[in-house]
Amino acid sequence: MSVLFSDLDNTMIFSHHREIGNKKIVVEHLDGRAQSFMTRFTYDFFTKADWLNTIPVTTRTEQQYRRIECAQELRFKYAIICNGGKLLIDGKEDLGWSRKTDVLARDCYDSIDYATEVLSHLCNDEAVHRPEKYMSYAKCNNPESVYIELRKVIDINKVNIQRDGRKVYIFANGITKGEALKRFIDGRKSETIIAAGDNLMDVSMLNRADIAFANQSIFALTTCKNKIKIIDEIFSDGICKSISEMRMKGKL
Repeated sequence: MSVLFSDLDNTMIFSHHREIGNKKIVVEHLDGRAQSFMTRFTYDFFTKADWLNTIPVTTRTEQQYRRIECAQELRFKYAIICNGGKLLIDGKEDLGWSRKTDVLARDCYDSIDYATEVLSHLCNDEAVHRPEKYMSYAKCNNPESVYIELRKVIDINKVNIQRDGRKVYIFANGITKGEALKRFIDGRKSETIIAAGDNLMDVSMLNRADIAFANQSIFALTTCKNKIKIIDEIFSDGICKSISEMRMKGKL
């Protein structure tokens, strides 16, 4: 069975701010309102593709991930969340994985503490979230300048700073999607590894895959030998079409 490690937001699902047409289903509510959607085409593909083991790999925290309402229908037995720091199996935390994360990240905790304090100051005390010891984030009005200022003062050997839209993230070094993919497949039966993503935090994951689907913004940064640029207007639909074509041609 082929395995697809896929980012969630803006790869498989889309915010209510993004126009994806009328043929869509709600996959997330927040405060009683529809928050995120998936196209009907993508939903039908993943609910029917029982030959594909799809594993979401996301920066979402556990609380944020659990808002996804159709994980069971999409057959997400596994979910890698918190940028790789936590693994859920059938909705339950894999404690062994979390202990390994702590071993990987514990030398970085003091640096994360300091970087988080600086982040709070730079964001003028806007809400800074620390869902796990190895990560924190904030939604900022000026994410580019916050990112630049943070990088001036952090220990780059301990802390990794990323930004996505208005959010600025702080992670312990080693807590990446690429490292999570490696951890997951180590010791498991060899399978065709597919990865899909749309932003810089996905590149490390794409670069460890046998087949990588990327959009224009990160395609040049993707070093996977078998990388495919998705140019469809709706990224998830393009991924599904490409995977279907590859399977029909016997490449999966």
